Amino acid sequence: MKKKDIKREIYKLRKERHLLETHCLGMGLQLPLWLTNRYVKCGKKKCKCNKGALHGPFTYVSFKKGKRLYYRYIRRENLNEIKQYIINYQSFQEKIARLNEINKKIIVLLKERQKNNLLPIPKWIKEKKRK
Repeated sequence: MKKKDIKREIYKLRKERHLLETHCLGMGLQLPLWLTNRYVKCGKKKCKCNKGALHGPFTYVSFKKGKRLYYRYIRRENLNEIKQYIINYQSFQEKIARLNEINKKIIVLLKERQKNNLLPIPKWIKEKKRK
């Protein structure tokens, strides 16, 4: 890649990175939860769910505590209250992942540019001194 193409690409990536950083700084409140829909068995002996027709779907949130994954049922009336916080958290995570990709690309481009600027090691440094 040419010197000016590398500069142009780095400039473009830095611009995108700046926008992502600005979005992350203004993201607002977040909850580190994931929404899922689940079908469940009720536990009654004569219920249809024991024959495979499960109840649901019901909305649950999942979260990690240590190495374990937990699920908690969320009532419909509480769902709207927390949904935006969950969306904010997931959006933040996606933006952070993109920032990492951009940083890696910039490093690759800088190293490529460095290759063009490296001089060969002079002979007088490479060779052993004779006594």
